[in-house]
Amino acid sequence: MDETPNTLTSGFGLALNKVQEWTAEFYTLLPNILAGFVILLLFTIIAFSLKRGVGGYFKMRDRIDLGQILSDFAFWMFIVLGCLVALTIITPSIRPVDLISGLGLGSLAVGFAFKDILQNWLSGLLILLKLPFRRGDQIKVNDVEGTVVRIEPRATIIRTYDGKDIVVPNTTIYTNHVSIQTSQDVRRVEMDITVGYEYGVSFIREILLGALTQIDEIKKEPAPQVLCWELGATSLGLKLRWWISSERSQEIISRARAVEAIKLAFEANDIDPTDPSLVYTREAYSPDDPEGPSELEKRKESKKKQSLTKPVAGKTPPAFEMSYDDPETYTPKKDNKDKTLLSESDATS
Repeated sequence: MDETPNTLTSGFGLALNKVQEWTAEFYTLLPNILAGFVILLLFTIIAFSLKRGVGGYFKMRDRIDLGQILSDFAFWMFIVLGCLVALTIITPSIRPVDLISGLGLGSLAVGFAFKDILQNWLSGLLILLKLPFRRGDQIKVNDVEGTVVRIEPRATIIRTYDGKDIVVPNTTIYTNHVSIQTSQDVRRVEMDITVGYEYGVSFIREILLGALTQIDEIKKEPAPQVLCWELGATSLGLKLRWWISSERSQEIISRARAVEAIKLAFEANDIDPTDPSLVYTREAYSPDDPEGPSELEKRKESKKKQSLTKPVAGKTPPAFEMSYDDPETYTPKKDNKDKTLLSESDATS
């Protein structure tokens, strides 16, 4: 009967002794804990300073996205290093070799767990180092086409021409074909049209070239081209080619003005670009009809005569500008591609 109180008393005593031991150990380690926190705070200050310095350095070199990813990497590396140093100071029994070996096993486990994230991060770093494109470039990746807003560690943000932001993983960009529309200062635009065989080729070419050369957005050098491209069953296929500044907005404006200029030139020269294979319905006329031949025959005869005369210049289509906020409008580039860390000379050496 008397053993139970003694057992409880001894149990409480053991627990109390254990708490007292922990308290004594805590007071013994208190200087180490304070020193560890001071070291961790010092490493944190250094990490923030290093992050700001790396980001500022690459910002001066117009490499904003690369500076962000490298500054974040340097920051977290210093934080992890500070935690390891603080832990060895707080618990001297833990050796740095044990921490490094444990960190290696832990990083391996983290690598398997976050495989996709690490792949995207590494792909983003390689993209930013080589810099095939930068902020403000207009690119096409698979079915996504638009302007690069920014390149993040995990993904690249592309703003489409209808104003939507698409998040494309960096691995997708790094492992797929990417069409960079603004990699060069100029690029070529093509357009196909057809005209009837009753018109002279030189006559039509002179009309079309005259219509294209009066458009300001179309480059004078290299000069626009009008090529005979296809012999159709009832019409001649022509391909129009001209050079513009590489931005999407210039393509939209030049194409719209070119179509309008060609229509005005055709109207001025009484040219009907309708495919002759279309069936026209009309009433039958007798040879003795006082109204004479049909309107279709008159038009054909007029075309034959017109093809032998000098073309008449059409009216100049009105100029127009796209809104500054339009996603198709050219975006100034923030990163200078000429200052890539991995230049061609470095890559070949």
